[in-house]
Amino acid sequence: MQDRFQGSPFSGSPDEKRSSLSQDLLRAVAGHDAGAQLPVVARTRRAIRVADESRREQGERDRRTFGISLFAGGALFMLLAPALWDSVDDLIGGEHFSDLPTQVALISSLLMISVVAALAVFWRRRSGRDSFPQDH
Repeated sequence: MQDRFQGSPFSGSPDEKRSSLSQDLLRAVAGHDAGAQLPVVARTRRAIRVADESRREQGERDRRTFGISLFAGGALFMLLAPALWDSVDDLIGGEHFSDLPTQVALISSLLMISVVAALAVFWRRRSGRDSFPQDH
């Protein structure tokens, strides 16, 4: 009976395969067969370099976004702090929520917060159109 697997990469006994694999591995580790792996090494290095550049760019974008949001939050706090301070001072001084100055201060604070939120949503939608689509 003729061997069906003769001439195929699967021919031979497992010991021969293991010995051939061991010889190839030993040759590669010793550096005698380093030229055979150069295309694989080049592709791997290129993939790692591209992934590293992508990670760095993403980090820069994240830091920039965090800085802008921190600045916007600080500016909003600076704008609202006097009105909130005055409202709290009035409430501690004996006034009620139904008094006109307290209501005006609280309503104007809520209006400023809602305007900033609307601007943030508008800016987020606009920046989403300008950037490339994400993979997730």
